[in-house]
Amino acid sequence: MQALDLVGRKLGQEGGRHIRAFINIATSFIDSHKGEDPQFEKTFTAPLAAALKDLQSASLFFMQHAPKDPDTVLAGSYDFMHLFGHTCMGLMWARMGLAAHKALKNDPSDAAFYKTKLTTGRYYMSRRLPATALHLRRIESGGAMVMALNETDF
Repeated sequence: MQALDLVGRKLGQEGGRHIRAFINIATSFIDSHKGEDPQFEKTFTAPLAAALKDLQSASLFFMQHAPKDPDTVLAGSYDFMHLFGHTCMGLMWARMGLAAHKALKNDPSDAAFYKTKLTTGRYYMSRRLPATALHLRRIESGGAMVMALNETDF
């Protein structure tokens, strides 16, 4: 139900203002840390940028298909909810990774904690966040297969 509400009501609410606000926040974070540290960019901001691109593509896909093909939008709602959630978590892990990265440079007294935080963040960014690509592909596959069965087939 949350996924249906997200794409059926909230995504287009106020002309998509809320999704655009999130995209702007994430884009600002990515842009403000480009070229700052190659390792941080490779392990945190680049994966976040890829997920954000998937989120933007899915949002645009829904906005283009909603008026003429609501089944496609509703069929992709579950995947959109997860794609959005993974991207939000990616932004949070990038922020935590940045804080841990800076803390290690400035005050290595709690190095074990910050190294663990970075390792956990790198795990999320490399193993969980790429799921956004899967969710986007499923969204873009449309709703025909989801709606292929008749009521009597159940």
